[in-house]
Amino acid sequence: MRPGAERIAGLDVLRGFAAVAVMLHHHGQYYDVLYPGRSLLSVDLGPGHFGVELFFIISGFVILMTIERKKTVRQFVISRTARLMPAFLAALVMATVIRILSPVYILDTPTVLQFVANLTMAPSLFGQTPMDMPYWTLTYELVFYIGMGLILALGMLRWAEWFGLLAVAAGCLFIATLDVRLHHRTSILLLVYYSNFFLIGICLYRIHIRMTRPITWVALVVAIVVTALGGGERSFDAPGRVYLPLTIAFTALVWFAISRHGKRLAWRPLVFLGVISYPLYLVHVVLGFAVIRWGVAHGWSTIEGVVAAGLVSVVMATLLHYFVEAPGGRWVRTMLRRETSTVTA
Repeated sequence: MRPGAERIAGLDVLRGFAAVAVMLHHHGQYYDVLYPGRSLLSVDLGPGHFGVELFFIISGFVILMTIERKKTVRQFVISRTARLMPAFLAALVMATVIRILSPVYILDTPTVLQFVANLTMAPSLFGQTPMDMPYWTLTYELVFYIGMGLILALGMLRWAEWFGLLAVAAGCLFIATLDVRLHHRTSILLLVYYSNFFLIGICLYRIHIRMTRPITWVALVVAIVVTALGGGERSFDAPGRVYLPLTIAFTALVWFAISRHGKRLAWRPLVFLGVISYPLYLVHVVLGFAVIRWGVAHGWSTIEGVVAAGLVSVVMATLLHYFVEAPGGRWVRTMLRRETSTVTA
């Protein structure tokens, strides 16, 4: 997520791994739903959806790192806007066009209101569904960014672990006392189910820069142990016996990736997948489903459809990165800095 030298190769590898895992989950696991009667793959790709939790841990690490380097809320907002919006807007338009031209019965026909709500990256808060299936995570990311921005504005970054623990406690209380389905917007704003993963990332960053305090270790342990209660909502109600070991494994992976040994992971193809992981995450569902539909119409096997959908998604993500995400990010940074400089003057 950082330009040039600020990138951590080990984290790029994990981003790439997480994006591919989620992509394989969608392309393989939904095959029989999209096309009843088709033979399934012999390998269950369902667990790939847990790549989202890995993304959230990485995000917790990266966002605290970004905030401490940017120092001001204005710089943080410019950084996040430039990083996220160009690729997102391009992917949103593409997903909308594909859904109109090639409808998929498990996804409703897009509406103008849905499109406008999706421009905020938080359509669920406005009673609309995401234009593409993976977009739901962007709402959680956005809420996390706003929360961290407020902590920065208040000059309370030193208390980040405490705020994280408060969010985890609020989430547990929310689940214990309320029906999340009836209070979905509130559950998103409280980061219910996922605040602990962001907190793990925050703690790992503190460990990485050797600025730990007792609260850092307490917060890390609590954030991990709470997954023994199991996962809910988008984690498909994973039992604690699965969720806890998985969280420990993800925490260990990120810890290794940010250590001095993390460079061992830096195999170029994997690093490249990490570099394009954001556009790959954004485009792979609707685009991949369209490819699979075309393949089925031409007699492709299940494995051929999944492989083709994955390859086309990677190619499109690569094009988006080089022709939209990177140059668009530079343009947004320049424009926003110019605007804020003019206002200040």
